[in-house]
Amino acid sequence: MAYSPNTYTGNGSTVDYSFTFPYQNNTDIKVSVDEVTQSLTTHYSLHNATTIRFVTAPASGKAIKIYRDTDSSKLAATFYPGSAIR
Repeated sequence: MAYSPNTYTGNGSTVDYSFTFPYQNNTDIKVSVDEVTQSLTTHYSLHNATTIRFVTAPASGKAIKIYRDTDSSKLAATFYPGSAIR
């Protein structure tokens, strides 16, 4: 399933930003401000299942991107061609 990252522009006062893609682990959610990756708990937290909350509001005009980056080396399941899915 393809998904699109959610993008916003900072205004200097908004700290909550929602996102619309599915994920399995909180660590799969990534956030960048002006292409600089932010750190979970240092720069932002998960306010609820579909909203991140910045510790400090991004400055006016800053490009905000919320995206998923799942570690493919630790997949929850592996599927093989021709095998049954149970």
